[in-house]
Amino acid sequence: MLDFIRHPVRILHLNVRTEVHGDEERTAVDIKLGFDLPNRALDKLSPSLRASLYEVLDDPNFPVLGPDDQHLTHVKNPQLGTLKWAGEYAPVGLHFHTGNGRSAKGDLLFPEATFGKLAITAKEGGTCACVARAQILPNPEETAKLVGLLKHEIPATLDSAGAVDTEVEGADDE
Repeated sequence: MLDFIRHPVRILHLNVRTEVHGDEERTAVDIKLGFDLPNRALDKLSPSLRASLYEVLDDPNFPVLGPDDQHLTHVKNPQLGTLKWAGEYAPVGLHFHTGNGRSAKGDLLFPEATFGKLAITAKEGGTCACVARAQILPNPEETAKLVGLLKHEIPATLDSAGAVDTEVEGADDE
């Protein structure tokens, strides 16, 4: 699963809705996030994914600098377009660094988020454009702050250390 620390993300869309938890209705928000990552991040999803999408550019005008023979920057098959990665991962920690930068005061922290609907577009040069959905249960103040961040780019941290694929877990329960 992907991880990043203080990485720029763009809040592309918000869907505010209600969910029933027991006898209680809670506000839930689906956040559509857009972000670019180095293609090495694909190794966290699958060890063979990066090599499936990228190769070393075989051009004498653009030599590979240094000893890194795994510096895969050329998209093998751009015709593939955007690829969808199956799975919903929870719990993930989602932290929007919106405060003053000196402390976590003013930041938005969602330690029980669900992360999924990941779409990946391989880009030349070794970058992946990603779009994903995060689902959270914010309080009214956090919801208002999120609305103010819509269409803005902010630093975020995604911590998936304890996350499991809930779609795989659900299949075992049947």
